[in-house]
Amino acid sequence: MFGKSLDNLKQMNQMRVRMKKLEKELEALTFEGKSKNELVICITDGKQTVQEIRIEDSLLAKNDKKLLQKSIKQAVNQSMEAAQKVAEERMGEFKSLLSGMP
Repeated sequence: MFGKSLDNLKQMNQMRVRMKKLEKELEALTFEGKSKNELVICITDGKQTVQEIRIEDSLLAKNDKKLLQKSIKQAVNQSMEAAQKVAEERMGEFKSLLSGMP
């Protein structure tokens, strides 16, 4: 009885270590999203934190606030979606491990 509990604790500890490692790996990744007009680029890390937004001078010169807002939104959404997709793929291994635990 105690042996099984000890094994479960060991498995949980191993999963915690793997999760911390995965978090660091994701944080080190970067994802780029572009607006449809390719005048705005958003760089996001694997923790889905915006690291940088680049705006082409030509977009700023247009002095079109609505277009600028729309372009930023598109770039941010695209980079976030890419980061989320990779995070979900990497988390898949933990879901399968958890489903096998008592």
